[in-house]
Amino acid sequence: MRGFTITGVDHPSPAGTAGVKAGDRLLKINGQFFYDLIDYRYLCAGNEIRLLVQRDGGRRVEVGIRKKYDRDLGLRFSSPTIAPMRKCRNRCLFCFIDQQPPGMRPSLYEKDDDYRLSFFNGNYITLTNIGPLDMRRIVRRGLSPLYISIHAADGEVRRRIMGNRAAGKIVAQLRELARHGIEMHGQVVICPGYNDGAVLERTVNILSTLYPSLKTVALVPVGLTMYRQGLPPLRSVTPEEASAIVNKYTPLQLHFQEKMGTPFIYLADEFYILAGMPFPPHEHYGMYQQLENGVGLARLFMNELDRWRNNTTTPNARAMQFSIVTGRAAGPLLRKFCDELAKIKGLKVHLHILPSLFWGDKVNVAGLLTAGDLREGLRSKHLGEIVFIPAVMLKDGENLFLDNVTLERLSSDLKVKVAAVNGLEEIWNYITAKNGPARAGRGESIDGTTGSNSRPAQCRKVNVL
Repeated sequence: MRGFTITGVDHPSPAGTAGVKAGDRLLKINGQFFYDLIDYRYLCAGNEIRLLVQRDGGRRVEVGIRKKYDRDLGLRFSSPTIAPMRKCRNRCLFCFIDQQPPGMRPSLYEKDDDYRLSFFNGNYITLTNIGPLDMRRIVRRGLSPLYISIHAADGEVRRRIMGNRAAGKIVAQLRELARHGIEMHGQVVICPGYNDGAVLERTVNILSTLYPSLKTVALVPVGLTMYRQGLPPLRSVTPEEASAIVNKYTPLQLHFQEKMGTPFIYLADEFYILAGMPFPPHEHYGMYQQLENGVGLARLFMNELDRWRNNTTTPNARAMQFSIVTGRAAGPLLRKFCDELAKIKGLKVHLHILPSLFWGDKVNVAGLLTAGDLREGLRSKHLGEIVFIPAVMLKDGENLFLDNVTLERLSSDLKVKVAAVNGLEEIWNYITAKNGPARAGRGESIDGTTGSNSRPAQCRKVNVL
């Protein structure tokens, strides 16, 4: 059956104003059939749009819409790609979804590997389910940039890491995309004993030949939880290995900078943290195009802290006590901010650096802390009048932690207001307001927004706070 059923209509929106309703089936756009999100976005770009919809009983109606050229129609479908989403066919050694306990919300077990989501949302894909027709469509539509999980240039090593026979042709695929001018960003998740050492060196050398089509490549340490039952043996990167990687690839970054005008290879912040080494300067990160992989988040935080110091010339905070919660990775950075706040008369801040009891001690990012971790870690602690948590602990668009507990429930359990924030400025705005912003109610984000939580740094956006 042609077309796709509309599951929701935003209000206000061009489609809603024109009378399109949830339950209508969208058959054609401007007289043309469409097959997925790519066609939909392409056909909807314009000032005048004609939709052919089918309503209950089979009646077909043509709806005319006038709108700004690039404004979205405001229609929602059951799948983010409209057509069925491409599922991951790999059995990666390090797959975080395979390292989760049972009983969590269903969306956390979904494995997508869809080039359409890579283009529209920046999701990392493996290209193992890409055929000739897909390659031609990517080129014809100019779907650029794409974000690609590479892991190894050696075909046999990549097949072993990803558990998929189709994984070995990655270099040929990258070269084909580069030949047609498709911009790409890559990631290599370092799995000790598999794709490090000489394998990694060869991977970096081969990938550098694909510049400038392949713009950046992030090296990311593998993330492991305590739920690796029945999975192949795999261990974390050690501090000594992290130090060796920083020492080896820093000179290569300088070489690429001189040769290509970019470091090309970027190291995840965790390598510097593990090695106890300083982060590169702001200029090193360019446009910060690998934040998805936890590359440069620490530097952005330090930049924000410097701006806050420079702009906060007259302390005007009201007398109060409050708490800031973070994970172990960001703990040293947040301590710098708390040390600055401690200099201001009337302020008393409690910094709580919490371990991940839910995932195990190998997970140390704030975005993966659960409500249970916070309840246990903050039990019997003096919290003050408000607890600030990073918004990335919460599901995107919802006040929901990874363990399905709401922010409101956590506030009730802790008997204190809990506010999700996206940076230092939001904390400062709260503590300098006479009575605190009225909109920062219990269990709400100060600016009305939330962050997102799902997976570790190698496959999701994270926030250093």
